[in-house]
Amino acid sequence: MKRLNDAYRSQPSAPTMQILVALTLLAGCSLYLYAAMGFSFGVWSSPKAGFIPRIAGCLGVTLAACNVARVWWTAKPGPVDLGLSPRRAFAFLGVLVAYVALLGKLGFLPVTFAATLALLLVSRGRRGLVMTLTIAGAFSVGIWLLFGSILNLPLP
Repeated sequence: MKRLNDAYRSQPSAPTMQILVALTLLAGCSLYLYAAMGFSFGVWSSPKAGFIPRIAGCLGVTLAACNVARVWWTAKPGPVDLGLSPRRAFAFLGVLVAYVALLGKLGFLPVTFAATLALLLVSRGRRGLVMTLTIAGAFSVGIWLLFGSILNLPLP
């Protein structure tokens, strides 16, 4: 019994795992931003291929750095919970694959609405059906207005 107990104690603690996961996320976002820097940015009135990837990379690095700081300051001992169950993770990936497959066939707005709705349902948010439909609709229309109308970028 002592041997089993020693092995259990040699595992990393929950705060260590949380910090490790947060740092891995920061490294992934940093790598994405580094890759995005290879594309031309353009200007606000005439965006180029690197416009959205650079903005997304900067946003991802900023949010990941904030997450590292949050985990560092608020990490508490306890069980390690890394989030999604495998079934929910595969459902999440399935929704993303279906989104890519249907985007060119059905168009941007209906497929984005359906994918956002499905992702909200898979993530099991604590919202009612009306609020979930409202969030999915507002997100879809907002993205469509931003890229299709304001930035004049072609959408599928």
